[in-house]
Amino acid sequence: MRTPLEPRRSTVSLTVASPTEPTAPENPRVPYVPWLVAALVWTACAALLGFVVVGLFASVSWLTAIHLAAADVFATIGQGWLALHGAAASIGGVHLGMVPLGLALLVAAACAFAAHHAAGQYDLAPDAPPRTAWLAWAGVTGAGVGAYFVVGVILAAVLGGPAQLAAAVPGLVLLPLVGCGVGAFSGLGLEPLAGLPVWVRRLPGAAGLGLAVLLAGGLLAGIVALVAHWPQVAALHDSLQPDTVGAVVLTLVQLAYLPNLIVWAGSFALGAGVSLGGTGVVAPGVAIPTVLPAIPVLGAVPGVPGVADWAWQLVGVAAGAASAWWLLRQSTPEWQPGLWQGAVAGVAPGLGWLLLAWLSTGDLGVDRLVGFGPRFPDLLLWATLPLALAGGLYGVGRALWLSRRAPAAEDAPTG
Repeated sequence: MRTPLEPRRSTVSLTVASPTEPTAPENPRVPYVPWLVAALVWTACAALLGFVVVGLFASVSWLTAIHLAAADVFATIGQGWLALHGAAASIGGVHLGMVPLGLALLVAAACAFAAHHAAGQYDLAPDAPPRTAWLAWAGVTGAGVGAYFVVGVILAAVLGGPAQLAAAVPGLVLLPLVGCGVGAFSGLGLEPLAGLPVWVRRLPGAAGLGLAVLLAGGLLAGIVALVAHWPQVAALHDSLQPDTVGAVVLTLVQLAYLPNLIVWAGSFALGAGVSLGGTGVVAPGVAIPTVLPAIPVLGAVPGVPGVADWAWQLVGVAAGAASAWWLLRQSTPEWQPGLWQGAVAGVAPGLGWLLLAWLSTGDLGVDRLVGFGPRFPDLLLWATLPLALAGGLYGVGRALWLSRRAPAAEDAPTG
């Protein structure tokens, strides 16, 4: 028996894990959801997101027009959702055939987030061969597109007629395909250009930089036009006599079309100009007036040619040169590779701009309100040739400058 003064002894067993013993792997996929379930559920929710956003706009407007029947409000929401996917819609008796790129980008971002999460749940071994990784990408992307398409077809069949359903099919495929494809790439960590020459791997980054310069130039051109013609914009807004809620909704609707307007302004800056429906045209040195819909922001359209309109073409030159700089910044090519690689880098953002310009066109009514957007085929020239020329000249200039620096560096005395 232990006395109170004796120390207490207890048996303690210690175990030390051997480095060779397997340890429980940490699961970074928290919360874990099977990738197929994640792709189907989250992308279906992304399909409903566009309907909810359009519904918020219409519901807020209903607060100031409660005399409207709920069925009419629901029909307006449906028509707005169909317009989001490229189908011609009738909203408030007005024919609308133009995709709001702002909402389209929002929905595409939601699809990308859904695919990124689903790809993160994919049980892909770190040393998996490229073919397995690409099959995983195809599975995640295909599941997302399929879920979006099924939900979209059901909504389109309920909200519109057969003609609108058929017109919305390309949008119901392309919108989730772009979003889910990008999200799955990011989630799986794929490198689609691995193994190709260095300049090819840098080309997407160069095109992205050039496209960002074009978007910044378009935004700046739009802001300048808006400030210069603010009295017309304010007068057009006041003529609509919106109350506070109506003014908020009108502003949100114009923000939904803000990317369209930036692409229009950028196409003006490139030199191609913008078609305003019918015979209306605005371009550097050209301003042919026409009837415009009662949209306040269109009050910024100039009525007479500006003296310095052609100066905006520096935006295209800057975009081509910036793209070529990114492509060649870590290389020392001869003048011939510098010429053609710089030209390819310069034309790359122009091709992306052509796609954006095509997506931004559409109708804002009938008769003389049909055919708004960048001018084609003029933009085919203005968005490619000046940018390629600027990129090629930068490549040649950089190659010659580096070749002249090299002998100077070799002849410099050494301590």
